[in-house]
Amino acid sequence: MLLNIVTDEQLLTSQIVKTILLIILAGGIVFNIYKLFKTPVFLKRILHFFLVASLSVIAFFIFKVYKTDAAMLKNFEYVTGTTIGYCNVFAEGEGIRFEYEINGIKYSNCNSFHPIAKNNIIVPNGKYTVRVAKKYPDKGRMIFNKPVE
Repeated sequence: MLLNIVTDEQLLTSQIVKTILLIILAGGIVFNIYKLFKTPVFLKRILHFFLVASLSVIAFFIFKVYKTDAAMLKNFEYVTGTTIGYCNVFAEGEGIRFEYEINGIKYSNCNSFHPIAKNNIIVPNGKYTVRVAKKYPDKGRMIFNKPVE
């Protein structure tokens, strides 16, 4: 979910996908809560409890990303960021670590650079545009196809 999604269209598409996923997860949670209280067999009740707990944890993390992306879509600003090195992005592989400053506070983040070719990105000291949600300034996303002159 920490993709290099920065255009309005991409953020909106991402929000639609996360909304559908959250609806499916909510349905699974409600169904398993119903089964938890209606199933007389103890082992099945334990299974439904663990399913409710697991689906709730997954939904929690997806909702956190959903809120960040909603803020990034509605109320954002662009700042200049500087690449500082390589990093690993969870479930996506190699990414690029960068830093940027807002109101005198430095932030650092790591984004996937796909679909941009790695050799087309200047690392370190490359200057690129960063899209930042005003509500979550630490969640900036570098736009690797928008170098700053």
